[in-house]
Amino acid sequence: MITLDDVKKLDKKEIAKKLLELKKDLLTFKIQSSVSGAEKPHKKQLLKKDVARLLTFSKQLNK
Repeated sequence: MITLDDVKKLDKKEIAKKLLELKKDLLTFKIQSSVSGAEKPHKKQLLKKDVARLLTFSKQLNK
């Protein structure tokens, strides 16, 4: 889980890199859970919140 303090330490390139990584993880998790069932179903919700946190902060940087 990414905290707001962790996000504030990142620059724009690192945020974009981390966002891409989280989206890949989310896609992989969705595929695995549809094929074999999820071991930790709450992980999907945590990944989505982290993506939203990064998107929100990156939009604030662009203003």
